[in-house]
Amino acid sequence: MKLWKKSLAGLIGAALLTALAAGTALAAESRTKITSVSITIDSDIAVGDSGGSVTATANGSNYDVTDVDIVNDDGEWVDGDVPRVEITLEADSDYYFASMAKSKVSLKGDKATYVSSRREDSSSTLIITVKLDDLEGTMEIDNVSWENDNSPIATWETTSGAVSYQVRLYRGSSSVGSAVTTSSEYYNFASSITREGEYYFKVRAVNSNSKKGDWYESDYIYVDEEMLANIKAGNYTTGNTSSGSTANTPGGSTQQAAWVKDSVGWWYRFADGTYPTNGWLQINGQWYCFDSVGYMRTGWIQAGDGNYYYCDLTNGNMLTNTWTPDGYYVNASGIWVKGKTR
Repeated sequence: MKLWKKSLAGLIGAALLTALAAGTALAAESRTKITSVSITIDSDIAVGDSGGSVTATANGSNYDVTDVDIVNDDGEWVDGDVPRVEITLEADSDYYFASMAKSKVSLKGDKATYVSSRREDSSSTLIITVKLDDLEGTMEIDNVSWENDNSPIATWETTSGAVSYQVRLYRGSSSVGSAVTTSSEYYNFASSITREGEYYFKVRAVNSNSKKGDWYESDYIYVDEEMLANIKAGNYTTGNTSSGSTANTPGGSTQQAAWVKDSVGWWYRFADGTYPTNGWLQINGQWYCFDSVGYMRTGWIQAGDGNYYYCDLTNGNMLTNTWTPDGYYVNASGIWVKGKTR
């Protein structure tokens, strides 16, 4: 008899649980399921900016966008970065979200790719993670010219999308050697100009994904016998310093302010014969660092402000807005950006 009562109690308990479960299921099913979503995305994130914004608009009538969050680390956007964005959708009170596969999420506007989604708050909230296209800075180059009519130094204006440049010299219609690569905004062709004639150069930008931009071409300069002799002797000027005197890049010399090379390295001589030591000096728009006895420093340098900077191993100029040869990034001020590597 007791066994029968226990069995009856068990059956009643099971029936109650079944009824409760059915009631819960019926309650959940009283809301309408949203099986797909459509979002329009608009981004103003650009290389060289810090921050930026992304907006998202719901294209359906039963849900709204309540939050858009850029989840990348803070800092300056660089060429090749991939912005990741979380978009939060809230369903209307009588609706809930089904599990959303990639095929059920339509992304319009600026190109974006579905990464993942998750539901919260009894499926009334849907959080979708997307990634935008890799950022690309402009690959255009401006002010492609010779430093002056008597100089073998090619110059151009930096572009935010470039981590390096390819430069090629021409004499008449023939290439002089192969293209060379530099991270600077200039290149000294003194060692390549060995004959009289008309010379010009071409330059193009290369970004962090090794994508190459269009070639940009300079005007011609005519190298006569006298100019050729001066180039071979390193006797040419390269523009004005902030004090109004003339100065060379490493490789040449003048009787005024000039770069000088001896058996130890490069140092910079002012017009009065003195030279900088223990610090930084801006020459022709480029920053250089000098040690305690006046020699130009290269590679990684920790400055007095505690930040790390990188100076080109060949030319000595401080790099900005680019990747260093060992795979680290320095911003527009030349400061190493921690956490950005490639």
